[in-house]
Amino acid sequence: MSAPQPVAGLLNRPLSEVLGALASQHDLAGGGGPAAALVAAAAAALTAKVARGSRATWIEAGGAIAHAESLRMQAQALIERDADAYRDASSFLLRSERSARRGVAAPAAVTPPPASADRERLVGDALTHAADLALAIADMSSEITLLAAEVARSCPSWLRPDALTAVALAEAATSAAARLVEVNRQLGDDDPRRAASCDAAAAALQARERAL
Repeated sequence: MSAPQPVAGLLNRPLSEVLGALASQHDLAGGGGPAAALVAAAAAALTAKVARGSRATWIEAGGAIAHAESLRMQAQALIERDADAYRDASSFLLRSERSARRGVAAPAAVTPPPASADRERLVGDALTHAADLALAIADMSSEITLLAAEVARSCPSWLRPDALTAVALAEAATSAAARLVEVNRQLGDDDPRRAASCDAAAAALQARERAL
């Protein structure tokens, strides 16, 4: 297995390359988080678009536009943060596994691999960080779902299909990110992040059901 190579940030690459990175076994170490954040960013952008088209008939459209654009910026930042976190964790794990297989001392000029206890701690830290990022994506995506549902209720009828698409996309992103928290093996059964991710997913689901 090859170590993930340094790559340009996902947001600085053509969409076809981003999709290729998500499909690659080596380009992007963990794809679930960035994919969820990417879908959430698309939902926020679509929400802003519908709100802009509603300004003539909806007095609060301006606030919705600003809110949607703010959430889109948050989603875009989380795309990169999540991709970087998984890439760093994957590189660390691969170096540790190779060092353990070799069973030889590192050259003097090379930093020796961490001891087993240190490796476990660092792996635990990486998994905890991944859970924090997944929860941040779930919370942000849930907020986009609620906003998109509000926009869907207030926009002209001809824009409602796009608004409902944004609702569905954001709810799906919330559910996906919450699932990443749920399966994180570093978190105990009573870890508050589990409950928080479930709450975010439940709120998004309720918003989608009300909007539809």
